[in-house]
Amino acid sequence: MKLEMNPKDQRPIKQEIRRLERRLARLRERLKISDRNAVIALYDGDVDERIAVEADGLGGARVVRADGNYPVDYSARDERFFRDEDAAGRAAHCLAEGNINNLAEFDPRKTYPCEQ
Repeated sequence: MKLEMNPKDQRPIKQEIRRLERRLARLRERLKISDRNAVIALYDGDVDERIAVEADGLGGARVVRADGNYPVDYSARDERFFRDEDAAGRAAHCLAEGNINNLAEFDPRKTYPCEQ
């Protein structure tokens, strides 16, 4: 479908965007994938530290170990991208429980004490 760009009437373009967003939502639901930028897990770490799992909308997720007031005003002390949301959630949980010291240590193929 080709949409003509008419600066005076953008209704057809907006309707197409809404249609595509609804289709994308159905696909994500069927594939059990979270929305882009959704915080799918949030843990308290040390003092003034939060560990967040942020979905990329394509099935992967970023884990960020944040100092400060996450998500408003923070600095990332440690972060790592995972291709799988579940692996990212496991890594964040293990980090929060102290089973790993940093995200680089996490191996998705292993089972950690915090998961038993």
